Amino acid sequence: MDIKAEKEYIKLELDKVEDIHLVEAIKNLLAFGKNKAYEQSMRPMTKEAFFERNEESRKAIEEYNLISQQEAKDYFARKYAK
Repeated sequence: MDIKAEKEYIKLELDKVEDIHLVEAIKNLLAFGKNKAYEQSMRPMTKEAFFERNEESRKAIEEYNLISQQEAKDYFARKYAK
């Protein structure tokens, strides 16, 4: 299979789509695929890395150096919106 040709075909067909539900479904499918690729690349954290990260989190909490849930969502939406 020629992946470039397949992607071009999909792009051409997508330009013809006028159904907002279909566009949303395609967006969801793409997000799911990106998420699966990310999950497959994840590796377990070492104990040392975990405890270091835990300590950083505790310090941030003590210093009230926190972000809102919406700020976190926005950050990750921008980070993985490629």
